[in-house]
Amino acid sequence: MRAGYRLQWAGFEGNPGTAFINGHGKIKPKLLNRREWFMGVGGRIISDEAGPFTFIRLELAWSIHVKLSRSLYGAFGIFAGMAQSRFSLSGLTFTDPNNDPIATGGSRVSILAPTITPGLLIYGKTFFIDFSMQDAVPLRLKDVGNETSLSTHFVMKGAKSFKLSRRSDLIPSINLRYVKAAPVAYEINVMYSLDKRYQIGVAYRNNTAVAGLLKIRLFGSFTVAYAYDYIINNLKYGTSGSHEIMIGFNTCDLGKGKNIRCAAFN
Repeated sequence: MRAGYRLQWAGFEGNPGTAFINGHGKIKPKLLNRREWFMGVGGRIISDEAGPFTFIRLELAWSIHVKLSRSLYGAFGIFAGMAQSRFSLSGLTFTDPNNDPIATGGSRVSILAPTITPGLLIYGKTFFIDFSMQDAVPLRLKDVGNETSLSTHFVMKGAKSFKLSRRSDLIPSINLRYVKAAPVAYEINVMYSLDKRYQIGVAYRNNTAVAGLLKIRLFGSFTVAYAYDYIINNLKYGTSGSHEIMIGFNTCDLGKGKNIRCAAFN
């Protein structure tokens, strides 16, 4: 289980804020009488706020994992649920509210739409690579306009852990995201791990920010993480940066024994 909050562009009025909580687990192979494959189930809630806009996603997840070799698994999964988009006039100032169609259209607008996000994952004890499609079905929102629809986001991620010594590892990773009519967004991260308990690292987000990352594992199963973004584009003149904090509880025993018992990759 994980929960977190991100405060973006601190100091801006109406700046974005994101909160999330998710939980995932597997259906034990003993219940399925299978050793070569297992299923995963889970769910997540994500809330985004930016000025007058609020976006909430409630989704359930299912996946199937198949053992490809002694230490390699492949998986297919899907998130499905509902997304609500809300727009509120509260706090907005109009130069001519009597003739502005937005101002006269009502104090609050809400849109509810189904969401589907399928994905593929290949992983082992020291690496993973995945591909997913957020909002795979570009649903049209006729209440907003005939040309308005949810855009599909294509996301690819990967990471690899390199053993530096008996106590330490280096873990580079990359996150690529593409949506129609926008440039490819990417993020490169490098984490240094000591005793599988302490992690410190840096990240670069294209033309946006450089981030410092810190993660600590407590009592074996709990983790606390913090990230600070230093803005490197023109937004830096109006903000002190972005902050993100996350807590997690993980009972996965990835890396113990000969077989991979959990798909979580920390």
